[in-house]
Amino acid sequence: MNLETIQAYLQLNHLDGWLLYDFRGQNPIALHVAGIENSGTRRWFLWIPAQGRPSWLIHAIERGTFVDVKPEFDGTRHIYIGWQQLAELLPIFLGGDGSRPLRIAMEYSPLGAVPYVSKLDAGTFELITEVTGSEIVSSADLVQLMQAVLTSAQMETHRRAAKICLDTKDAAFAFVAEKLRKDEPVTEYDVQQFIMDRFAEADLDPDHPPIVGVNANAALPHYYPTAERHSPIRRGDMLLIDLWARERTHDACFADLTWTAYCGAEAPSPVQDVFNAVAAARDAAVDAIAASIGESRLIHGYQVDDIASDVIRKAGYAEGILHRTGHSLGPMIHWNGVNLDNLETQDRRRLIPGVMFTIEPGIYLPNLNWDDSDTPKGLGIRTEINCIVHADRLEVTPHRQAEVVVLLKN
Repeated sequence: MNLETIQAYLQLNHLDGWLLYDFRGQNPIALHVAGIENSGTRRWFLWIPAQGRPSWLIHAIERGTFVDVKPEFDGTRHIYIGWQQLAELLPIFLGGDGSRPLRIAMEYSPLGAVPYVSKLDAGTFELITEVTGSEIVSSADLVQLMQAVLTSAQMETHRRAAKICLDTKDAAFAFVAEKLRKDEPVTEYDVQQFIMDRFAEADLDPDHPPIVGVNANAALPHYYPTAERHSPIRRGDMLLIDLWARERTHDACFADLTWTAYCGAEAPSPVQDVFNAVAAARDAAVDAIAASIGESRLIHGYQVDDIASDVIRKAGYAEGILHRTGHSLGPMIHWNGVNLDNLETQDRRRLIPGVMFTIEPGIYLPNLNWDDSDTPKGLGIRTEINCIVHADRLEVTPHRQAEVVVLLKN
């Protein structure tokens, strides 16, 4: 039951309550937790105290908007009309006795460290702290608990999607290899559309087309080909495919995988050296998370990022790090759980049972001359797996780990 889970968390963390706030849908987290689809046109608040019944603070003209709420959140409605009355009612609504400042959780992240939960605007932050004297702390861990902990059914949807993604990757590489053996032209865009067709046949939702990049294009982590902008794939090229998809059902979860291939019979040593560093970083992250679970110790997202990035730095490729080690994965490709990040932000959330995320370290060297060409081809190497934290183990999907695939073995 959501209310029981929330209140147990609040009590354990010495918080007086969780204050959910929204205005015209700017805080989808509040809508999701409250279980409502229509936010109306005026500001509203839902107060979930550490003990006792929740209550609402809503505008007079929005009474009808909050009639059918989750039974567990069906509490007293406090009604305001003007902004002065709103300010007067807020302290009463929160129910503090004035003996000490309340500690309340809201969708706020100090210094913007977790942008996914930074939904509270500065003015409302000032209003609440000024008129109630409350201390506002981040609800990031609460949000993760309520949104990013997957059900067993959601995990199954992910596993099925991961298998199809893996099979599709195999088919895409085989498609390229066949074209190269026959000396037929093939482009990044051709491969992208091949993948999209396979997803359509499997009735999967990819959200948007996959990344397919050769050489220096792959050194741009979010490069993707279009009908108007793409490169040919030739013998002796390096090819990166990053593909993702989910089933077309409510709350189905994505799979998100990245593999690289060499369009020849044996990957050159500089390419293999870069891949080995990336794979070692991936494996170090997996080992660290698995060890923390075995020791009943919750590790933080930023710590895992440090572990993986240190492997790449020690291998001499620090300049090739352009992004965090991994992101939350769920019904959206970038979900609201913990990220493996101490680069773009410092994610201090913990890897709790039920969360899923990617591990995808990469090295991007757009000017690397790895095959002694007159002009450097550039190189982007990423290997990506998905992980689900269980109470007693770390589940990795797919089970077959990435390697540098050689497309022309004979």
